[in-house]
Amino acid sequence: MTQILIINNAEPGIREFAAPIEQTVKETGAHAEFIEYKDCLTTALDDFDGIILTGSPQGDDIVEHHLPYFEWIKTYEKPVLGICAGHHITGYLYGSTLLRSKEPESGDFMVKILCNDPIFNGLPPTFEVRQMHNDSVTLPRDFILLATAETCKNQVMKHKKKLLYTTQFHPEFYNHQMIKNFVALCVR
Repeated sequence: MTQILIINNAEPGIREFAAPIEQTVKETGAHAEFIEYKDCLTTALDDFDGIILTGSPQGDDIVEHHLPYFEWIKTYEKPVLGICAGHHITGYLYGSTLLRSKEPESGDFMVKILCNDPIFNGLPPTFEVRQMHNDSVTLPRDFILLATAETCKNQVMKHKKKLLYTTQFHPEFYNHQMIKNFVALCVR
């Protein structure tokens, strides 16, 4: 059975982003395990087939605070999906500029796919997403921009050599298919 680790980037006890991800992962038949971000350093990450990094409540300036817990992303070889806060943390680790309140989005917006990729299987070329962010990141050098939007340009990016994806929006609300597609990429 595929083992997916969900790392909660919200403060302990706040599961509004993690719970729908966990439900979607279970719908695929995979096993979902949940930990708080502070437990990254003491968890055997290699025991999992893939990892999903959740978002956090809008307004939390977490990148610098959470960064020490996520240095492993740069050397981790298995699939990773970073959502919102996970997108910012990953981008920052790879050299992105963190844009504070320059491209904020809150509510429902349209995103346009720029590159065909398995993460988008079953989705139309333009689709509606749920946004809840003040911060955003520029595209790091080692990444490809897969999807964009009018206000915030870096909506979905993928590492050029690894199965490392991140999304600015929250696929756990409207775009469960993206999470299911990610789980499919983790199957051994």
